[in-house]
Amino acid sequence: MFPLTLVDHLRVTFGHVVYRHKTHALTAQSRARWSRRLRALEVVAVLGVAFTATGVAFGRGPVLAGICAALAAIAALLLIVHVTLDLDESARIHAACASELWQLREKYCALLSDLADGAIELDEVRRRRDALMTAMHAIYENAPPSDHPAYQAAARAIRSADDAALSDEEIDMFLPKSLHKSGKSAAA
Repeated sequence: MFPLTLVDHLRVTFGHVVYRHKTHALTAQSRARWSRRLRALEVVAVLGVAFTATGVAFGRGPVLAGICAALAAIAALLLIVHVTLDLDESARIHAACASELWQLREKYCALLSDLADGAIELDEVRRRRDALMTAMHAIYENAPPSDHPAYQAAARAIRSADDAALSDEEIDMFLPKSLHKSGKSAAA
């Protein structure tokens, strides 16, 4: 068996929550960005259809009719892609998940600070840890899947290529200095 203190366990889980929070937040941003881009392309295509259809209506010829038909097909294709991917809803769901994970992340940070301050007994820390793990399970159970590029982006954002765990230094990046482990011995 490997030695893992209560503080170590809280820090590792905190790091995992940070990682997942960043992943879902980045996924939400990416999907919202793609949705806006698709909408902009749809608008451009529909405006092109309107412009060329006006030209056709005023007898400007078969070339404009062909362009109008092509733009209408492109607009329809863009709309079908947008509706099929449902990027707006996906972005909303990932953002909601990120929000829940942010709250969980803050609760872990508060628990670590209460423990460091000696404000709560170890049994209470363990009870809260177990409650947080239950809450984390509920969030993950309802969380939408994140794609591989989102995980890679989150890894780059927190300078880690390992999906499973963050180093103490990486975890310290998300904690106040008073809770940094680097250079300290593990307690509890």
